[in-house]
Amino acid sequence: MRSWSGALSTRLPEWLPRGGALEDEVWERSHRRITLVMWLHLPALWAFGLVRGLPWYHVLADLAPIALGAGGASLAHLSRRWRSSFASLGLFAGGAASVHLAGGAIEAHFHFFVIVAMLALYNEWQPFLLGVLFIVVEHGLVGILAPDAVYAHAAAQRDPWSWALIHGGFVMAAVLVHVGSWSLSEQLAYRDPISGAANRTLLDRRLARAVEDARRSGGDASVLVVDLDGYRGLTDLRGDAVADALLVEIADRLRATVEPSDTVARMGSDEFAVVFPATGAEAAEACGRRILAALAAPYTIADSTVVVGACAGLATAEAGTGTALGVLRNAEIALRIARVQGRGSLVTFDRRMGDDAASLAELQVDLAGAVDRDELELHYQPIIDLADGHIVGTEALVRWQHPVRGNVSPGEFIPLAEQSELICGIGRWVLREACRQSVTWGHELGLDGLHVAVNVSARHLGSESFVDDVLGTARSTGLDPSRLVVEITEGVVVHDGLDAVDKLVRLRTAGVRIAIDDFGTGYSSLAYLQRFPFDILKIDRCFVSGLTVERAGQSLARVVAGIGDILGIEVIAEGVEDEDERDALQTLRCELAQGFLFSRPRPAHDLVDLLMSDARAAAATRRVSAGGDNGDASDEVLAAADHRADLDSDLDAPLHIQG
Repeated sequence: MRSWSGALSTRLPEWLPRGGALEDEVWERSHRRITLVMWLHLPALWAFGLVRGLPWYHVLADLAPIALGAGGASLAHLSRRWRSSFASLGLFAGGAASVHLAGGAIEAHFHFFVIVAMLALYNEWQPFLLGVLFIVVEHGLVGILAPDAVYAHAAAQRDPWSWALIHGGFVMAAVLVHVGSWSLSEQLAYRDPISGAANRTLLDRRLARAVEDARRSGGDASVLVVDLDGYRGLTDLRGDAVADALLVEIADRLRATVEPSDTVARMGSDEFAVVFPATGAEAAEACGRRILAALAAPYTIADSTVVVGACAGLATAEAGTGTALGVLRNAEIALRIARVQGRGSLVTFDRRMGDDAASLAELQVDLAGAVDRDELELHYQPIIDLADGHIVGTEALVRWQHPVRGNVSPGEFIPLAEQSELICGIGRWVLREACRQSVTWGHELGLDGLHVAVNVSARHLGSESFVDDVLGTARSTGLDPSRLVVEITEGVVVHDGLDAVDKLVRLRTAGVRIAIDDFGTGYSSLAYLQRFPFDILKIDRCFVSGLTVERAGQSLARVVAGIGDILGIEVIAEGVEDEDERDALQTLRCELAQGFLFSRPRPAHDLVDLLMSDARAAAATRRVSAGGDNGDASDEVLAAADHRADLDSDLDAPLHIQG
């Protein structure tokens, strides 16, 4: 349990305002008013001293510190900190002069409280602290040299230092009142109301200040932008209270990982940023990796465990170059690349990424017309029944043949599509082509029982037209909905929450089957398996790789297979590459599998031979097992396959099975 001192040291900085958040224009306007008040003190106190009958040199000596403070505060080339410090000393010198010229009258001391209120316009600490220090020192020293010039009662004149501390304490109390008001105003104007971190406005101010300070000093300033993976769906899945509590925990971890001088800000629903003033890229990158490690650890919220991942982009304004807007834009470019690399990635911006970003933008423009230009193609990977080795379905995988760049990796263009509405158009095209091809195979090869699986993106699932897209495509192509499988990832489930449940239930009611892809790599919660209408679990390749019969009993694949068995859900193992992995999966009673051991993804025309061969073998197996009772049905399948082979022969276009 944390000690009270530890808790105080953690919470006190959160309560106290940071200061320095005012825009330059607002700060300059406040400073001009304060400086004007200082200059006005000079004629007002000069007249007051003469009316009191004091010698002119006495009055002039009291006014000299005020003039010094006003002069220093008027020097435009000085930093805000120095100018506000001169203003503070000048104003408190004016208060001291009022007391001296009034002969220590208690009413004159009230002037200091007015000064404190004026200095609150700066929203900075050092003017307050300098003022309190000035009062204690001035009251003590002058109280010894000329007690009646400061104190109007005998007790204070006998013990000036004790009363100097008392007066300083009263002024400090007034300071704390204004600090409380200032803190509340800062929370409302510059703090995220949920996490307590700085908001985007304050982030921009702090980053601009850090870059400007780096420019003046010739040093560096860095900014890290962090993107959370898995936060958005928590609101629907676990409620607002859990999602908000998670934000508070994330902000706390960020603050605990960085230095007190660094700024932690929340940029959006699932994005945070950290400003590192006077920090180079190397040190900021080391801190960024500590941040990602800290955020990846499980969170305990409301007696439940929550796990989120993160990736980050880092940029640095080096040796006083660059602007706040530029360095933040560079960090976001680096973050885009980190998102593509996946959870836990930290990418540091370099100048080449600017060209990469332009190239990606150009690629995204080309992608917008890829469907209309007929540049996309579907490849199909067979799904095998491990019990008899026959093909029961295929997974449709989109490929892009760019006219200039050639084959563009799905890992490159799919993330680009997902950043915009392009993914919805591509998703509709994939649905239409996969359903049409499945119907074609049914008619030409007699494979009416073969199902086809289509991957669905989070953005497409979130669109209002998603259910109509799926069911309308099945109707228009003539595909039986029971032969269509919609595959979604765990992240899609958590992202869309209750809205996803409603849409998937509607699809399932119409006969479409639902598969959860890459199970085990994300949230893997039994709660959502029971809550969402899934028919199929797909074990990720990382749990299958290197699997052997000897290791099968201790593998995570065994756990997933067991979950499927308990819940009555089919399990498909992805990425099966050798016979040892296949044998181990059979030991685990895993029903279905796909992978290079059976077939690589192939274009539809290149898969026909494999489907025909499998259809012949399956028909022969059924004839043997049925003892000839079902010969007619088997003969129909064989006849369809033979007819297709004859057509291929007539067209002189032989097809070859690829390994």
